[in-house]
Amino acid sequence: MNELFLGVRALHVLLGAIWLGMAVLIAFFVLPAIQEAGPDGGKVMLGMARRGIVAFIPSIAGLSVLSGLWLYWRFTDGFNPTLSGSMGGRVFGLGGLLGLAAAIIGGSVVSRNMKKVLALMNQVATSTDTATRTNLMQQAAKLRQRAATAGRIVAILLIVTIILMAIGHYV
Repeated sequence: MNELFLGVRALHVLLGAIWLGMAVLIAFFVLPAIQEAGPDGGKVMLGMARRGIVAFIPSIAGLSVLSGLWLYWRFTDGFNPTLSGSMGGRVFGLGGLLGLAAAIIGGSVVSRNMKKVLALMNQVATSTDTATRTNLMQQAAKLRQRAATAGRIVAILLIVTIILMAIGHYV
């Protein structure tokens, strides 16, 4: 059983690191660069979607949350209130709640808006009418901005989560 714990813990750290890295990269570098690229930014987004990023990030986030929940359950001996109320239990618990909030915001705001942007960009790619293309691009820009703002919130939540998880080992 100890090997299982160590394996899940290592997996959780790896998943959390990948999720945090992707969130920071996309929120602070990729989406702003796409925004600056103007109409050509849509091509980058479509390329990323074709490579599976739309499924990759939510999968990593979900597995990270699930492994973290299992680790917290094991740390607190089945959510024992005494252990959950200890300083370590509270620090890990708060980190877990922030990670869960990041996953919910990522799935409900970032992912949903980016899927709409991708659908609009596909319409732009097939549209020949200039007015229609301009309207679709404006809609996509608004959705992309909403996703970018939520993405920055997710990245900040994950940074705080990682800090709390690191502190939790020492309190």
